[in-house]
Amino acid sequence: MTSLYLQAKFALIKSYSNTTTIMKQKLLFTIIFLPILSLVTSAQNNLINGTPVFRMPQHLTAADYLSNTIVFKIKPEYRSACKTTSVENEKLNLIFTSISATAVSKIFPNKSVLTLQRNVHGENLMDLSTIYKVEFNSNSNLVKTINRIISTGLVEYAEPYYVPHVSFNPNDPSTGLQYALTKINAYNAWNINQGDTNVVIGIVDTGTDWDHPDLAGNLKLNYADPINGVDDDADGYIDNYRGWDMADNDNNPMVDGGGNQEHGSHVSGCADAVTNNGIGVASPGFNCKFLPVKTSMASDPNAYLVKGYEGIVYAADHGCSIINCSWGGGGGGGQFGQDAITYATINEDALVVCAAGNDAAEESFYPADYKYVLSVAATTNTDAKAGFSNYGENVDVCAPGSNIYSTLWNNTYNYLSGTSMASPIAAGAAAIVKSQFPSYTAMQVGEKLRVTCDNIYGVIGNGAYLNKLGKGRINLNSALTQSSPSVRFENKVSTDNNDNSFVIGDTIYISGDFKNYLDPTTNLVVTLSTTSAYVTILNNSYNVGALATLAINNNGISPFAVKINPSAPLNAQINFKLTFTDGSYNDLQLFKETVNVDYINITINDVLTTQTSKGQLFWNTAAQTEGLGFTYFGNQLVYDGGLMLGNNNQVSDNMRSAPGTFDLDFQSVLRVAPVIPSVQSEFDLFGKFNDNLAASTLNAVVTHKTFAWSTPGNTKYIIVEYNIKNNGTNTLSSLYAGIFGDWDVMDYSQNRASQDVATKMGYVYSSQINGLFAGVKLLTTGPWLHYALDNVTGGNGGVNIYDDYTSTEKYSTLSTNRANAGTTGIGNDVCDVVGSGPFSLSAGDSVIVAFAILAGDSLPDLINSAVNAQNQYDNITGLQEISTDENENYFSTFPNPASDQVTLNFNLSDPSEVSLVVYNSIGEEVYKIKRKVGQTGKQSLVLNTKNFENGVYFINLKENGRSSSQKLTIFK
Repeated sequence: MTSLYLQAKFALIKSYSNTTTIMKQKLLFTIIFLPILSLVTSAQNNLINGTPVFRMPQHLTAADYLSNTIVFKIKPEYRSACKTTSVENEKLNLIFTSISATAVSKIFPNKSVLTLQRNVHGENLMDLSTIYKVEFNSNSNLVKTINRIISTGLVEYAEPYYVPHVSFNPNDPSTGLQYALTKINAYNAWNINQGDTNVVIGIVDTGTDWDHPDLAGNLKLNYADPINGVDDDADGYIDNYRGWDMADNDNNPMVDGGGNQEHGSHVSGCADAVTNNGIGVASPGFNCKFLPVKTSMASDPNAYLVKGYEGIVYAADHGCSIINCSWGGGGGGGQFGQDAITYATINEDALVVCAAGNDAAEESFYPADYKYVLSVAATTNTDAKAGFSNYGENVDVCAPGSNIYSTLWNNTYNYLSGTSMASPIAAGAAAIVKSQFPSYTAMQVGEKLRVTCDNIYGVIGNGAYLNKLGKGRINLNSALTQSSPSVRFENKVSTDNNDNSFVIGDTIYISGDFKNYLDPTTNLVVTLSTTSAYVTILNNSYNVGALATLAINNNGISPFAVKINPSAPLNAQINFKLTFTDGSYNDLQLFKETVNVDYINITINDVLTTQTSKGQLFWNTAAQTEGLGFTYFGNQLVYDGGLMLGNNNQVSDNMRSAPGTFDLDFQSVLRVAPVIPSVQSEFDLFGKFNDNLAASTLNAVVTHKTFAWSTPGNTKYIIVEYNIKNNGTNTLSSLYAGIFGDWDVMDYSQNRASQDVATKMGYVYSSQINGLFAGVKLLTTGPWLHYALDNVTGGNGGVNIYDDYTSTEKYSTLSTNRANAGTTGIGNDVCDVVGSGPFSLSAGDSVIVAFAILAGDSLPDLINSAVNAQNQYDNITGLQEISTDENENYFSTFPNPASDQVTLNFNLSDPSEVSLVVYNSIGEEVYKIKRKVGQTGKQSLVLNTKNFENGVYFINLKENGRSSSQKLTIFK
């Protein structure tokens, strides 16, 4: 999926109208299921030692979520605190008060505690009874407030309240009336089954035209609750006789005025217009019923589907076997939406059918990309992919979606186009499958429709979308008549049995569950393949063998194995294909892995963190994704941070600037990579970047090293060292270098920043009981500077970075001092800068600045680690060689770093045979020489490195039974 920014819109990309009469928001740790989202929101929530950290998906706009509303789910163990309109917990209520909360309420107040944990198939049921939303008036930072709620440890997740919405453009009518029915072989299917009136399709949309002569007869009526002002069936909804309006909270699901008039009524007819009634149009659903669930507000001109996921739950609760969602977007990729769909599918056994989106792109789109969903792309009357339709590995099936003639508001008909039309056509077909196979689970219904599709990849134009249009175009007659297994790969786990940042030389082991939804297999074999030259598959096959209906086989004892090749570029996305074969049964499934990432996770000690290739610390992206942050015993302590370089009010960095934007000045020159074997610590990293992307560059080239240990006293910090070179022609006369950190220690609103002059350390801590500490200490001998920032409106008398963080402000925080922040009350949100300078660097000169980044349980604990870090750094400062003879300069290299050649100097006490082997950074032998030397004393060898690629190498020298290693950096 190529983009996380999908402008939220209805799945209908175009609509066509004639002259007689007169419509989806687009978002690891690891991907868990295909074709669906990974653990709570992929790019959104990373799980670190069990602690979720929310990061806003990139490229969303203010229209994609409500700025003053947060959805959260209380953990089961705190259920006793859950009331209908409050949570009786001091930690949460303190937060609610501080953000001026106006309302705290359960989203599903009628949901009670589950009495069972699993359904009859052994699948975990979804508990919706502890999901809340909090609405507030303040201008509190939404992301930080979400993480503040998460930091209490009381919630399973917290996230924005995402809102899909509608957008469409009318156009002129096209040809044909209902070619779709012929294409999906509905007429032959109706000879077998014309639908069961007990099978209900939920139309979760903008409403319907419930008195339309071609819709009214198939409307699902709730005779248990007639319109009399009383909740006769005691379901919490008064007079929901013909459906419900979730957004306006009334019993009238009639479409609203404007553009909303067309969409919901047209979708209703695509799925389930009354058939064989002598008027209007027919529909795949024939005799099945439909339940309208309106989710857009009459007063909202943008037609935001503000209650889309609540609508799914309503439909599932009210007897719908199939639920259609012709809407969505990228911003809806949170856990709340997945919870709603899991509830519908697992708890209530309802199949959720969703439009794949209309951006003509391979990109994320929700709810279509969620787990358990049947995702539907659109085709034309020739079975070609409709030009507007999305495609990709998450698409399950296709259905006609171009120029679809169906019902419109005010008793009319017209042509509309979009995956909004393809989805309900598939939903109507699914209702017939459910009618034919009433014992099928929701997932079995979807798989039956998917596995019996017609192959359309031979159609002109579709070859460009090979394997990205799902199994093909649905064939309703085949779904009713053909038998077949249907095996899917679920719960995928990918690991390198190390830090799970997949880099060159790593072997990725891929395992998961193979689940058979339909007829038994006899001798199923699953094969993994790829067309990429960047990886080598070491184990490509798994023999599942016989697999009964609804049975599961896990390949954990024999996982697929894939090695990352040296040729892999940075952040290469590898497309994999699983092929399922058992006699005449053939199927496939796609998934992706990103390899050779340009960041390294450091997990050797008590502070889990990430080093990147471009000056940032903690996270690899400006949006605080891809990485571990800075985690101490499961507690996430940081929001973002990294290196800043400043000279005379000109600053280069990859930090925030104006609201929602970032200064992306640094670019990688040499990707950060482990030094193997480590030379100076237990876990050495090495890389290089410059500031050539800056609008006004300093012409700085920065070689950076990272060191970490697991030995007693050294487990609560890492060390970062920056060798800053002036690569320009002008002197950098007033250069400063420093680490910026927006530290969020526990509850960020109760943070204070201070300093310890003796250790040259700035630190941030929580004022809470047993509050934790985090800090940055200068290790090198240059001048020490520390600036504590109040990250609040106005800056509390210091530099105000709450509104923006300009280059001038960054330089001020690098070059001046401020000892404390968060000094009033219980504290507030704070940031911290620890730096060194000024330095004067002539052209070609360089300076080394190093820092320890630390965590601790108390200030004495932090200071103790700071002292130990200084001792460790002093021990490695200037270390240029490793020798088995500590009394002489046994082996050295010059120059180092080198370009075209390097001179190797060593001493011989006796004539001997000298063996010299050069290894690259992943331990592969790249050069070897043996030479008989007849003299003693100092010797020299010149090694030609013209053909060596840039990177870190290790030279091993053996003579007279002695062995020594020397690190060599090649940079051209």
